[in-house]
Amino acid sequence: MKLSEHISLLSQKKQHTILSASLVLAVTFGLSAILGFLRSRFLYAAFFKCCVADLDAYNAAFRIPDLIFKLLVTGALSASFIPVFSSALQKDEKRAYQIASNVINILVIVFSVAALIALIFTKPLNSLIASGFTGDQINLMVELTRVLLLAQIFFLISNFLTAILQVNQIFILPALSPIVYNLFIIIGIFTLAPAFGIHGVVYGTVIGAFFHMAIQIPAVHRQGFHYSLLLNTKLTEVKEVFRLMIPRSLSLGLGEIENTVTLFFASSLSAGSLSLLNLALQLMYLPSRIFGTTVGQASLPMLSKNIARNELDNFRQTVNKILLQSLFLALPVTVIILVQRLAIVRLLFGSHEFPWSATLTTARILAFLTPAIICQAIIQILIRAFYALHNTKIPFKVSFISLFTNIATSYILVNYTNLGVVGLAISSSIGNITQLVGLFYFFIKIVDGFDWTKTLKKVNQMLFASLIMGLVSWLSLKFLDLFILDTTRVLPLAIVFSISSLIGATTYFFTAYRLHIEELKDYHKFFLKFQYFLKKIFYKITPSN
Repeated sequence: MKLSEHISLLSQKKQHTILSASLVLAVTFGLSAILGFLRSRFLYAAFFKCCVADLDAYNAAFRIPDLIFKLLVTGALSASFIPVFSSALQKDEKRAYQIASNVINILVIVFSVAALIALIFTKPLNSLIASGFTGDQINLMVELTRVLLLAQIFFLISNFLTAILQVNQIFILPALSPIVYNLFIIIGIFTLAPAFGIHGVVYGTVIGAFFHMAIQIPAVHRQGFHYSLLLNTKLTEVKEVFRLMIPRSLSLGLGEIENTVTLFFASSLSAGSLSLLNLALQLMYLPSRIFGTTVGQASLPMLSKNIARNELDNFRQTVNKILLQSLFLALPVTVIILVQRLAIVRLLFGSHEFPWSATLTTARILAFLTPAIICQAIIQILIRAFYALHNTKIPFKVSFISLFTNIATSYILVNYTNLGVVGLAISSSIGNITQLVGLFYFFIKIVDGFDWTKTLKKVNQMLFASLIMGLVSWLSLKFLDLFILDTTRVLPLAIVFSISSLIGATTYFFTAYRLHIEELKDYHKFFLKFQYFLKKIFYKITPSN
């Protein structure tokens, strides 16, 4: 068999457990994140020093397109389409794919209308949400926003293709789409930005969005999905999708209001504040997405099947297991980020065009965002557990409380303290903590039967191991910095970061082993299977070469 055929088979390989699907998503998301950091590094190197106002406008231009997309698409997918489509697929494949075509067509029409309204009222809307920007920044933001609206149409279709593949337990190919997307933005920075300025980066974004969609089309066809121009709003399942979608969209709308309020306050601060906050948020969301969102995406189809089959005990066990598996990695990574924050920011974004003062500010923002990493890792799983139960109202209510908390604390910290953009980071963490507590309260109340004593004991063990790891990592960092290497240069800094992080990680896994934390065995078993799978692929490919 040829190498290309092996790659094709690998991309279509089904993941039969949540852990394997999560790790596939985590690895590919990690690769995409690396490209995302490179994208940000190249982007900020090109524009931060010379054109920071343009960079702020570019970051702000995503607000309205993202708002429309998350309200219409993310709400439909995560809360309603996947559970309903998964249930329909168990009964009648042909009908399930008809439901998919109907939902896609309806949302394309609704999105087109919303995008048209946004195109007409772009300037007043942008002037409202970024009132602290100058007139030139607002005009640039308007131009970029209108171009970015086109990219969301490709994302709309692409995300439905991703959902169809994930319900069919195919995770590798959809997970490669963000990698392709980031590659085209990077290409745009180097090839289009020199000629078109910040507009060139946006053109690269649209091209990347198109290929984000295009690479998934062949795989979806192989699963039996054939798109059709159906528009039947009377189908029971289609009605169910939109019934479940409304509370989720409202919940997401609250989250987007929260992000918009953050933009509103950040636009009134010094130039560059919004861009630095975005960098810190990018770092904060990486581990939370790897250990929360990816696990949530992988678990939703399987949790939905548990509910569809009325397997409530399996549902409870699955939620408990994935929460612990996620925390087993999320806790130590959060501690490492807190300890190594300055080195991380400097290694990822530091350049001659990115001043030391900007590095210090970004690291300080990141420090106050670290509580949100653990919160998001758990929140994303709990939310999808509610979706599998066809309950979207509780996440909406909790999001409303979280939004109110975030807005209130943002207003107080920005207007009555000298914290500046750091105040927005603190309010974000407070909002996340509020949301986590609320979701846990209602989840425990609705889904009874968990052995929480045993679960809390495991969490405490993981927390203890993480704190030991953090202390050892910090001590080794200080020792290497003071006595061994000059970390004012990039290469020695990278060496110190790598060695101290490796020492910390080794300490964590050794402590986990000594404490007999079961989740360590789960990951060990999976990696043994993965290693065996790679060996099989290698030995099959080698003779043909």
